[in-house]
Amino acid sequence: MEQSSSKRYAHVSAENEQLLSLSSEEWLLRRKGFRHSERSLQVNESLLTIGNGYLNIRGSLEELPQGHYGGMYISGIYDKSEAAVEELVKCPMWTDVSVWVEGHKFCLSTCKAISHEQILDMRKGILHRRTTFRNPHGKILTFETARLVCLHDDHLGYMLVKITPRNFSGPIRVFTGLNGEVFNRGYFPNETVKHLHLERIERGKTFMYLEMKTRERGIRISEAASWKLVYPRNYNHQVEPRIYGEKFTNEITIEAEKGKTYIFEKLAVVLTCKESEADRMFTKGICRLKRFIRKGVPAEVQSHLATWEKKWQQSDIVITGDEKAQHALRFNIYQLLINGPTKPASIGAKFLSSEGYLGHIFWDTEIFILPFFIYNFPETARNMLLYRYNTLEGAKKNAAKKGFAGAKYAWESASTGEDVTPRFASKLERNIRLIYTGMEEDHIVSDVIYGAEKYFRVTGDERFLIDHGLEMIFLTAKFWASRVEKHGDCYEIRCVIGPDEFHEHVNNNAYTNFMVRWHLKLSYLLYTYIRKNNPGSLDRLAEKIGLRHQEIESWLDISRNIKLNFDPETKLYEQFDGYFKLKDYVIETFDRKNHPILPRGVNYRNIHLTRLIKQADVLAMMLLFPHAFSEEEMRANFDFYEQRTAHNSSLSHCMHAMMGLAAGRRAKAYNYFMKTALFDLENIHENTALGIHAAAVGGTWQTVVYGFGGFSIKSDRLVLKPWLPKKWESLSFRVHWKERMVNVTIYHDRISILISSDVDLNIPLSLYRKTYLLAANKEHVLPYCTQ
Repeated sequence: MEQSSSKRYAHVSAENEQLLSLSSEEWLLRRKGFRHSERSLQVNESLLTIGNGYLNIRGSLEELPQGHYGGMYISGIYDKSEAAVEELVKCPMWTDVSVWVEGHKFCLSTCKAISHEQILDMRKGILHRRTTFRNPHGKILTFETARLVCLHDDHLGYMLVKITPRNFSGPIRVFTGLNGEVFNRGYFPNETVKHLHLERIERGKTFMYLEMKTRERGIRISEAASWKLVYPRNYNHQVEPRIYGEKFTNEITIEAEKGKTYIFEKLAVVLTCKESEADRMFTKGICRLKRFIRKGVPAEVQSHLATWEKKWQQSDIVITGDEKAQHALRFNIYQLLINGPTKPASIGAKFLSSEGYLGHIFWDTEIFILPFFIYNFPETARNMLLYRYNTLEGAKKNAAKKGFAGAKYAWESASTGEDVTPRFASKLERNIRLIYTGMEEDHIVSDVIYGAEKYFRVTGDERFLIDHGLEMIFLTAKFWASRVEKHGDCYEIRCVIGPDEFHEHVNNNAYTNFMVRWHLKLSYLLYTYIRKNNPGSLDRLAEKIGLRHQEIESWLDISRNIKLNFDPETKLYEQFDGYFKLKDYVIETFDRKNHPILPRGVNYRNIHLTRLIKQADVLAMMLLFPHAFSEEEMRANFDFYEQRTAHNSSLSHCMHAMMGLAAGRRAKAYNYFMKTALFDLENIHENTALGIHAAAVGGTWQTVVYGFGGFSIKSDRLVLKPWLPKKWESLSFRVHWKERMVNVTIYHDRISILISSDVDLNIPLSLYRKTYLLAANKEHVLPYCTQ
């Protein structure tokens, strides 16, 4: 990107130019060149998404070339309309810009790209673009943009546009506006779904305003924006507002001179009726826009950058000696940072980068994504868990519909918590088959509670436990107590799907049963603890949810006697009843991208008759409860299941990376880590066009901190068992633990630990089975000694 001199752009302060300048190279994601490929275009749009947790905007090119899939998505805005189920709504766009000369639009799909590059500045949350076009008439024009959505204020957006005619002078028409003509993908190719209709459109001398409403739920979305030529100052130009149906366009025409740069600014405010009364949205949006203009772009951008700096100061992880891993890790952390909800809300399987998987919330959230926020931004983690609390009514309806007690969290959840799993295969797969996950993949009930328990254990937030957590835990325990079946001396859970979705309608899935065993024991222990320490709160809750003391004893009985198939000779856990009787295959061949190739005679129609699995299942069980299994058991199960895993899920590689480290299979672990870290950057499953894989993103962070960093918490004790790959010179990270900050730096010969705390105390640390007592607020250097 070219840096403009302060003399040339006197109106734009040197401060503002500096604010929008690029960070150093290690913070940049560059996408050079243009391919006339819909898939390539949409992959870039996913990767270059900007956001702030309230909304995300895909990194689409401003002129919207053929094959684009630009979009803006707002957290929690779902609608059904004529779709099969409720889905995340594509919202009106404000970032569209087109440049016309002599009736021809400068667009990459119709012009030659002399040069083209988009650059995502991950440190600053700014997307830059610079393109030099040659149109069919030989006219050459350079088009530059920088755009952001403010991290310090969810509702503000900003875009800078520069236009330079290189070999001609004459009239140039520049169009931008507010685009309400947006549609979601339909079920079939080229099918679309319209969720919005126009409520209000206004224009004034200095503003434009668009208000849309979702067709089923009636959620109003408003956008107010200003668009002006800011350089040259007082330059003669014509402004013509135009309305085309549900699209407002503001046209500026300038008499351009060859070689001269013209600069435009667009300021935007986005609101919904969730933050403002419906009848005041216009007034509030316009007033907020005026405040934005009065305060000035430099002040808002400075606040935006200061917020980014603070976020990175907490969450950045530094790997020295492996530039590719470092860059990929920062990309994944960036994606987490732009999706952390600022109000009670959750995170979908594709973040807010698209309506992939319909924007629904799965187990990915609590198992793969939530830990990053628990350890870095506990308030954000609390917001995510409050979504689960606020949707308990929907969860209770799910249980009642199945004839069970308590609350059953939905396999796919949206605005109410009621199950919105499609009955037929999702549009991502482009084929039609029945989906059973919504009816059978019940382990999500305990996955949610696993996330809630981890939050409490790491933060010590007892207020959350009393006000929200206990109700979630006890209602879901009531569900499991009604869901299990007693056969002989054992309790069984029949007709389920575990994380391995190749095998449906199975009995006693190991992952599910182990989670339930832990869940019910936790419920019993918490009931006992609260009965002793806060009986008044417990009595009020018991009355509210109809909890009887007899139920508590049954939870402990089920927990002690639930069925798990374990062979003490081989140390193997059977994934489900009858799994070991299936036809056995192992994966021995891989394609050029190192993806597993199914053995001859096996395909996805008959794979359920074999032991081949989609992703970690038994290994997932061991990974979530590492202190419950011996190293021998971990090695045996890793060696057995790893060679039978097809890795048909973005969730799989990170689990195998962490389990590989736990099992001592370190070379494999590093390879799996790089696959999960590069999952979207290298489009490993060739579907990044449909959105970022949130579980792989969260799993990347976990693999570094839990895996290579060897970090965990056991009771009130820190546990470290790190291992550094040879090429890594050091690894540094920091995490919150209760009211403390734990800073860890690992080298090949030593480990530095500093625990910052407001009070002086001694904290036990287990390091490679040796125990140390560390004084807070003092750096400790301990030996690095892998076994």
